[in-house]
Amino acid sequence: MSKPPPADCYDQFVALFARHERAVRGVIRSMLPSLQDTDDVMQEVGVACWHKFAEFKIKTDESKDAFFRWACVVARFEVLKFRRKCARDRLVLSDETIHLLSEDAEHRSVNAERERQALEDCLNSLNTEDQRLLLSVHTRGDSVANIARQLGQNVRRLYSRINALRDILGECIRQKLVAGDF
Repeated sequence: MSKPPPADCYDQFVALFARHERAVRGVIRSMLPSLQDTDDVMQEVGVACWHKFAEFKIKTDESKDAFFRWACVVARFEVLKFRRKCARDRLVLSDETIHLLSEDAEHRSVNAERERQALEDCLNSLNTEDQRLLLSVHTRGDSVANIARQLGQNVRRLYSRINALRDILGECIRQKLVAGDF
């Protein structure tokens, strides 16, 4: 195992790992049968990434996803190592299956992040009232009925507006993804 990087890299590592931990955990989860196994391997991935972080810095490119892709490679190897320890268990998947699952999970995670960024951008392009109306359906303590009462409008009319706004958002997201903006 590599020596840990110098202490001055710690803040950078923690920021990158915290930002991508959930996505890396999702990739690991796609390769293992249980949440407990995922938690165990995720701990090993964190330690392994820290010990190998100096290697990442040398090989890094300028892509936002570089750390995520690198951590997924580390995770794949940690999953394989974990599987070797559990080889007697009949629920163990083949190395090829693990590799395919890992690639698929990485791809889905990158796509989900692009879709999330496009959604955020499209949502921010709406005026404040439309944003509040759309988000009221998903926000605790806020409701379409409350907004209708405040605006003196019919609740059904606002729900129709929400559906129209969802269509607008969906089209905006599709356009941004097709254009390659994200």
